[in-house]
Amino acid sequence: MRIVGWMAAAVLATGLCAGLYLVVQQSERQGADDAPARLVSQVAAQLAQGGAVDVAADDPRTVDMAASDAPFFVVYDSADRPVAGSGRLNGALAVIPSGVLAEARRTGADHVTWQTSDGRRFATVERRAGDDVVLGAQSLAPTEDRIDRLGLLILVTWLCLLAVVVVGFVVDRAVSRPAR
Repeated sequence: MRIVGWMAAAVLATGLCAGLYLVVQQSERQGADDAPARLVSQVAAQLAQGGAVDVAADDPRTVDMAASDAPFFVVYDSADRPVAGSGRLNGALAVIPSGVLAEARRTGADHVTWQTSDGRRFATVERRAGDDVVLGAQSLAPTEDRIDRLGLLILVTWLCLLAVVVVGFVVDRAVSRPAR
């Protein structure tokens, strides 16, 4: 096999591993929206039926966003003020950028990755519920850790594939040399 064939094999291995990483990363990130979406659906349905959704600060369902990876929700009124919920940051209901709420009001739903000022990242799903918007969220830390571990496995796989290509190239060159 000529060097072009071995280079093509290396490029193919690189492309396959890069594609695999992209698929795994996107699958994991999109999956992080599942729990918040279920929570938003539940809270929005409860609001539609006239139910109360407030969670007191000392309620065991309260989620300290700085310490917990658990899903939480926050209900925002028409003025984008948090009025009820389980997600608390520094003891107060979480406040998300108003542009996210505006988009949920405009389209009926939205989902974004939200990063707080101290660098914590959350998968969020927002849904319009009358004049209010319900946000469901959870920490992305476990998802990002899993993506990092899977990325490392894919990197090791890629390096092994390249090693096979290099060994194959060296063996091919040694075998195809004319005898002296």
